[in-house]
Formats: sequence, C-alpha cells, structure tokens
Amino acid sequence: MRELNFPLQIFVDNDTAMMVQSFIDAGISIDFDRLLKRMAENSEAIEDFIQEIETGEPRFILPVADSNMRRLIIEETNKYSVSPEQYLKAAIVILHADNILVTDSVRIH
Repeated sequence: MRELNFPLQIFVDNDTAMMVQSFIDAGISIDFDRLLKRMAENSEAIEDFIQEIETGEPRFILPVADSNMRRLIIEETNKYSVSPEQYLKAAIVILHADNILVTDSVRIH
C-alpha cells in the first residue's frame, strides 16, 4: 500500500501576512524551514508566549509538503497544545521583532 503524501496546510492571518510582506518589501527572504527548526529549539523557553498568540481570519494558506517539517510542526503543536497557525505566527512575530531595525535600515539605504 502506497503512503499518500499530503501537505500540512497552515492558515496565515492578516497580521502574519503583513509581517511577512514587510520582509519581502525589504528584499529579505524567509527560510521557513530554518525558522521553524529554530523555533522548535527554543520553544520550551517561550512556551507561554506561544500559547498567548491569537490568530485572526485566514488570509492565505502556507502548504508544508516536507514530511520532516510536517512531523516537527505536529510534534511541537501537540507538545504545547497550540495550533500550527499559532506556532507559525509566534515564530514570525519573534523574527519580525528581532529584525525590525534591520528591515528599517534596508529601506533607508
């Protein structure tokens, strides 16, 4: 019997989309695999923050086709009792907060 390989679909709300767009506008690409791996490495220390993330109405879908990445996201979201949407948004919020000065600097130059 052949295993079917369906992508995990993560809904992205408007706030998250706007943060991602700010990186795109600044010419900065996001390596989502690397971002989510880093998030998993540090999620225990920021568990409360992740659980407090609120998501809004979905704006678009981010498909995750890589089986290892799907497994990582499912394990992490189960571990912390959050949705994949909350988990992704938490990662983007942290990335955006850490890079807002870099983004502004890129726009200025």
